[in-house]
Amino acid sequence: MITTNKVEPLSNDLTKITTEIKTYQSIGGRSIFEIGRRLKWVKDHNLAHGEFDSWLADLRIDRSLATRAMKISSQLTPNYATSHNLGTEALYLIATMPLEERDKPQQLNSGETKKPDEMTVRELREVKKKLKQREQELADRDETIANQQAELEDNRKVQLELNKRNSELSKQQPEQKVITKTVTKEVPVKPDDYDEIKAKVVELKEQSAKDKENIEYYKRELKAAERINKNTNSYDKLQEQELKRKKRQAEINGYSTSLKINDWIPELQKLSQEDIDEMGEQAQKNLQKRLELLQHSIDRLSSMLGGRRVIEGDYQ
Repeated sequence: MITTNKVEPLSNDLTKITTEIKTYQSIGGRSIFEIGRRLKWVKDHNLAHGEFDSWLADLRIDRSLATRAMKISSQLTPNYATSHNLGTEALYLIATMPLEERDKPQQLNSGETKKPDEMTVRELREVKKKLKQREQELADRDETIANQQAELEDNRKVQLELNKRNSELSKQQPEQKVITKTVTKEVPVKPDDYDEIKAKVVELKEQSAKDKENIEYYKRELKAAERINKNTNSYDKLQEQELKRKKRQAEINGYSTSLKINDWIPELQKLSQEDIDEMGEQAQKNLQKRLELLQHSIDRLSSMLGGRRVIEGDYQ
């Protein structure tokens, strides 16, 4: 004898379907599946002519029961509904599980491991709650990673824009003409703080070597933290690593800025009053504008280092 899971087609005669549903209401077995299948057939084909709820009332079938029966019939097979001897509530809970979890053994809070068709209604509710929490955790993790990637992309775009602006500013500067001439001038008196400044420059250069070592160390730490972010399954661990990453990145930025300042100081010290006097008017204006921008940045950073928040505004 050959057993088949093929489901016979239903009639379009509402009277006949009504009679069949009443018959299945009085027997067990696969009745909930067959009732749900017929309810869905009537609803999908509008055999009740827009009076589906009234028709349910005539059959004395509660709307919530009808919804569950239709879900069971659309998600489970007739053999499943018949062979496992499960009630409507259990079948509905299984039917609303993800497909890949319906036959998979699940560990319960009691420590037992059961398949869904072996569980009680209480155990099925427990498993569904766990599955929902896990799904939410995965969604939160994906959102966090997506936000990190978006932040990195924004930072990359900002850096590209800064590089572009610097390139444009460099093109706007007038070409410097090299003029060789012999002049006689008085040797300026050495400023009182000249030796002190010179010693400070030497000290800063020594510190810059240490700064470079610190930067490489924090970069390695940052890369390790980012690898952990991509592999962890714990949302709390992910948050912890992200906080560490941001702290490391901030320290790297601080050391990098210190190094750049070290490079600027000797260049600024090279300029004398005579150099300024012999500059063209355009070169003087250009230098003055950059110094004003630099002073604005120094004031803003000094205020923040002093513990005061600075409200950003337009700077002309």
